[in-house]
Amino acid sequence: MKTSVLALIFVCLMVVGNAFAQSRSFFKTIEGNWEGTLEYQDYNENKRVKLKTYLIVKASFDGRSAEVTTVYDDFGTVIKDVETERIDGAAMQFVSGDFEYKIDALEDGKMVLLASGQDGDSVEPIRKTITYDNGSLTFLKETRTPWQFRNQLTLKRSAENILEKKVLSREQVREDLDVLKKALIALHPGLFRYIDREKLEKEFAEATASVVGPTPENDVFLLYSQLTEKIKCGHTYLNPYNQNSIVRDRIFNGKTYFPFYFRIVNGKFIVTENASSSSLAIGSEITRINDVSVKDIIKKLLSVAKGDGNSTLEHRINSLELTRFEAERYALFDMYFPLFFPLKAETFKIEAIDFATKKPTNFQVPALTRSDRKQEMAKRYGRAPNYDDGWKFDIQENSTAYLKIGNFITWRLKTIKFKEFLANAFTEMRAKSIKNLIIDVRENGGGDMDPGFELSRYLAKEKLAPYAESRRLIRNASANPEIAKYVSTYDDAILNGVKNGLPADQYRKLDANYFQVLGREDYPAVEPYENRFTGRAFVIADSSNASATFQFLEYVQKHRLATIVGQVTGGNKQGINGGNFLSLTLPNSKAEVDIPLYYQAPLNPQNDESIVPDIIVKRNAADIGSRVDRELAAIRAIISRKRT
Repeated sequence: MKTSVLALIFVCLMVVGNAFAQSRSFFKTIEGNWEGTLEYQDYNENKRVKLKTYLIVKASFDGRSAEVTTVYDDFGTVIKDVETERIDGAAMQFVSGDFEYKIDALEDGKMVLLASGQDGDSVEPIRKTITYDNGSLTFLKETRTPWQFRNQLTLKRSAENILEKKVLSREQVREDLDVLKKALIALHPGLFRYIDREKLEKEFAEATASVVGPTPENDVFLLYSQLTEKIKCGHTYLNPYNQNSIVRDRIFNGKTYFPFYFRIVNGKFIVTENASSSSLAIGSEITRINDVSVKDIIKKLLSVAKGDGNSTLEHRINSLELTRFEAERYALFDMYFPLFFPLKAETFKIEAIDFATKKPTNFQVPALTRSDRKQEMAKRYGRAPNYDDGWKFDIQENSTAYLKIGNFITWRLKTIKFKEFLANAFTEMRAKSIKNLIIDVRENGGGDMDPGFELSRYLAKEKLAPYAESRRLIRNASANPEIAKYVSTYDDAILNGVKNGLPADQYRKLDANYFQVLGREDYPAVEPYENRFTGRAFVIADSSNASATFQFLEYVQKHRLATIVGQVTGGNKQGINGGNFLSLTLPNSKAEVDIPLYYQAPLNPQNDESIVPDIIVKRNAADIGSRVDRELAAIRAIISRKRT
């Protein structure tokens, strides 16, 4: 009996001793950086889903615990979860944060853990099996009885910490630049419209020469952004939506966000919303940020501001504004101000002229994270506007209808069916014999061409020429398999065209520079709808208008469908590049550059210019604080004069 008890004690001591040894060896073995895939069972969709996942393990000095950071890309949103994990050999427990497992089996390179927890709508048993060695690490989670797959994390050791900002060697940056230049020359349809081959080569040579040693990825991102601006194409840029989510998170997701939103009026930053601890009034002018004048800030930021051609300075300046709609997505100022002017202590030093007191003021406010600023703005001003909020219609006094269309991004609309929306609005106008219509497209940067076509049919008094008539041109119809390694897109047929070239029946050679795409139906002639508007129409435009909105305004002005009121727009009468797009991911920095594939060329030569309104309205910096809408006031004055 005594022998049996001693043997049992000896076995228990061996198990506990083995647990202590395994606790030290486990965390020390898996310490470091890992990357792989999380595969999980989606009960709602009844399918398995895979997410790119990274693990960073920092073991304690004694090896009995570790700080484990899990990073994964949840379809464009980077999620970071930090837990402290430890093994209690005496209690045979594995603790992860607040969750405890019983150690069921423990051996070299493998652990089996048991627990119970919420799974769906019920509490179920859980089994987690961990297998590991110096180069591989796997976590398999099963639930219910009999055991069913819940998720599995499969990882391989990685050389880099995904959360640490990268530093690229001179050779890596030069390789990126070489890929970028080759891709632009091979694919970009408007590359040499505003910059000739000699100038392009010079710009790339200067960029290459400027890289003399290891370069932080922030500076690399800035370099590529300034290079793509030289092309003068409003659709060629380092698109924040298409960036590698981990790279985007590293560069832009710190505590660097400005706690004010502002418009730029006559070169002045005018506050529109305030999320700071300062009482600076709406309408105040910010004159300096961190000892840098607003004039110098604008000059720097214009070097990365995209636009079509050389006539779009107003549009480029407009793109520097920090409006609520853009800022709670991705705004140019948020991205590039900290790259040009790095913050020293997560604070902003502000010099301003307060709108309420009319006196100069100086103060410091903490920088915010993007999410913190968004939350504070929501507390103070209500929820952020969404795409549907950009579509509004109402009947105002003096037999005037007001139609606000803040975007043509129809694929983002949730409740608005734009064709029905427009049909209902114009039916109501006809029924109420409305004499005046104001269509407000301010802050509408483009999107889908269809809304402009539909609006033109409601404004036309007779059958007109095809809408946005142009030729669709490409630079290259041959295969580019080397470039194809670095590009992706939303259409397999487009990617196949890059890899293998276009079929001969899809294009014809136009001249020394272009091929014309065949077999594509453009918009037809504009024929008036039965319930078209028969009164006087006005369209309010501003410098934000570009792309599809520019094309709408160009058609309106050419065919005199309405009186355009406001400011000079973006876009260019010489044509824009768009239609379909490639995402070029550079091999070392993983920076992504949008490359449009088609040049929407006008049928006849045009000047390098945007749309100049029929009635130009100059804004005043005091309008924001005084709540003055100068464009609407000008239109209402015209309507009133006509009535009298």
